[in-house]
Amino acid sequence: MADYLLQTGDMAYMRSQANQALPDVVSILRRTLESDKQGGFTEGWSIVYENIPARISFMSSAEKFAVAREDVDTRFTVTVAYDQSLEQSDRISHGEDTYEVVSVTSSRSWDTSKRCQARQV
Repeated sequence: MADYLLQTGDMAYMRSQANQALPDVVSILRRTLESDKQGGFTEGWSIVYENIPARISFMSSAEKFAVAREDVDTRFTVTVAYDQSLEQSDRISHGEDTYEVVSVTSSRSWDTSKRCQARQV
């Protein structure tokens, strides 16, 4: 019998423990397109997952200057359960704050959670 670093059930245990370290509760929103009945579409956002355990961590902040305008680009890392559906085009709602998903880490067989980079909108 081969020796393995992880035994059967180890990943399930580690994932359950990782989920206990998700103190925030968020909603995940997906973009919807609704007909405007004139040949065009109106963009909207619908909640697809509610009451999702998560952890939102500040990552960085940078000021951007455009013509007659100053913007602050604030980035966060959002961590959710490893098997939570999360797409790069999604938004995350947490209380009064909304975040736009910029990128989602690729899934690997040893992941205990899923992370994404998001910017506050």
